[in-house]
Amino acid sequence: MSEACKTAFGEGPKAQIIAGGTDILPALKYRLKTPGILIDISSVPDLDTITYSEQEGLTVGALVTLRRLAAHKDVREKYPLLTQAALSVGSAQLQAMGTIGGNLCQDACCIYYNLPSVSRQGLDPCFKLGGGRCHAVQGSKICHATYSGDMAPALLALRACVTIADGTGENTIPLNELYSGRGEAPHVLEPGRILKGIQVPPPFHNVGIYVKMRIRKSIDYPLLGVAVNLLPNGKDGALKDILVGLTGVEKSPLLITPPDEIKDTYELEKQTEIMAQAARSKAHPIANTSGYSPRYRREMVSVYVRQGVLQALEIAAGRG
Repeated sequence: MSEACKTAFGEGPKAQIIAGGTDILPALKYRLKTPGILIDISSVPDLDTITYSEQEGLTVGALVTLRRLAAHKDVREKYPLLTQAALSVGSAQLQAMGTIGGNLCQDACCIYYNLPSVSRQGLDPCFKLGGGRCHAVQGSKICHATYSGDMAPALLALRACVTIADGTGENTIPLNELYSGRGEAPHVLEPGRILKGIQVPPPFHNVGIYVKMRIRKSIDYPLLGVAVNLLPNGKDGALKDILVGLTGVEKSPLLITPPDEIKDTYELEKQTEIMAQAARSKAHPIANTSGYSPRYRREMVSVYVRQGVLQALEIAAGRG
């Protein structure tokens, strides 16, 4: 790992990390990225392991494939939210090749930027291509490419952290700090810094669900993805805790924490509505993808949060 980090640092912006390749290879094909060197980390040892303990929780190496993550016994039993999110990614073939690290670090999407090069010939270069305009939002001075990964909202809702390695060592940060909020460069990994693994706290008695809006039932990126992770209150049916992760509606995945007013009520319906409206207020989808309109997608945020809470509570009730 250290050698890969040092090589990437030495090559600077010319270097591109590759493992499963499901995100970078189409970008290379369409000439969206033209790196001078590819650094294959798929054979780096100890990055494809999954471990779980009741004290430490779940640790997943960055090279673990989505299919393998979803099939792991401890993940299925303790973190079904991760299984649901992993199995919603693309197709079975993409899940078999794509890694969890690559999914978290994937590039932001835009219907203009992601066009084949021949289809972009009549367009001025956008911010992501080194130009000075955004085709999705006319007159904008920033890039509005949308982050559309499925694993990030689930892991955000589970309070995950990530470990970043460089040539001198490694450090661990909350997952939300991995993202920059900039469409042209959605994560903060500089050359020489590589995502090594993911840590998820013990699940306790939480239950979660991932619901995804897309045109087709496979292949498609989410037009909206909502991960709900909650802790029911067994006494009166209200919620002790709830976190919501969103994707497909902003330049970064979003973590929605309970607003202060949720502490003043112990009624499930009011708690759910407060979280639904909090999530809707943070979502700003734009017309940079094919499918439903931005207005419709934003309205569906609150609908999906409500749906997610109800489905998660049904799971909790089934557990007794």
